[in-house]
Amino acid sequence: MLKISVKNTNRVMRHLEREKEALHNQIAQDILEIARSKTPIDKGQARRGWRLENSLREKRIVNRVPYIDELENGHSKKQAPNGILGPTIREITKRSYK
Repeated sequence: MLKISVKNTNRVMRHLEREKEALHNQIAQDILEIARSKTPIDKGQARRGWRLENSLREKRIVNRVPYIDELENGHSKKQAPNGILGPTIREITKRSYK
């Protein structure tokens, strides 16, 4: 029989919570940077429009530039024919986080 005993569980749980939060922050920051880099640039407004919004329960990466939907749908045939978020998600899922 195998027995495992964990002492100081509160301290361990706080540490794990901090680690989880740090990982969430890193992934969100990476997504933000990749989305920015994949956003077509004419005057730079759409690229500058990316923001990371934090609340107690979630992190959101948003771009409120009025024409961001057109860019996401491939309107920029030369710079981002496949949009922005699809390629961003494909790139981020290839990364290894430890």
